Amino acid sequence: MLFKEFELLRLEPGIDIKPFDCENSDLNGFLFDDAERYCKELLATTFIIQSQTETVAYFNYLNDKISHHEIGGNKEKFLKRVSSLLPTGKDGFTSYPAVKIGRLAVSKNYKGRGMGREILNFTKQLFVDNNRTGCKFITVDAYRESLKFYEKNGFEYLSSRDKKSDTRLMYFNLEIIN
Repeated sequence: MLFKEFELLRLEPGIDIKPFDCENSDLNGFLFDDAERYCKELLATTFIIQSQTETVAYFNYLNDKISHHEIGGNKEKFLKRVSSLLPTGKDGFTSYPAVKIGRLAVSKNYKGRGMGREILNFTKQLFVDNNRTGCKFITVDAYRESLKFYEKNGFEYLSSRDKKSDTRLMYFNLEIIN
């Protein structure tokens, strides 16, 4: 694992967050202004990767689902898109459990070194090896500038409805590595 030389911490109240800049004010702001509150309010769990002097990266998880509403509420279209990936009950499911990567950011000092890929691989293994709640997919609302990164790491677009949006809903089917 690439980040074994760093410390991986679950963010909890009182943990000192070392300096961090990923050159995205929204992602920087979340870490320093919102992550601890999300933890306290049980909305998301944030993990930070730190060196001796700085925060190298952070990511967080929250519960999610993939449902037919993501593709315009059309259940038939939804089932056609994902049915080959999913078991269906006698009535068919209208949603499937997922974990969402709410935020994933790498310091500008570590970009291009594979840290983001390692975080995704860690996440994939975590939810396959330790899938305590029933989690079929990993989802992400990927920023436009990150779409190629997620594509290279096996994520697919759930819908074309959000093609012109600032973020696109993408998913990874955990069953392919199970």
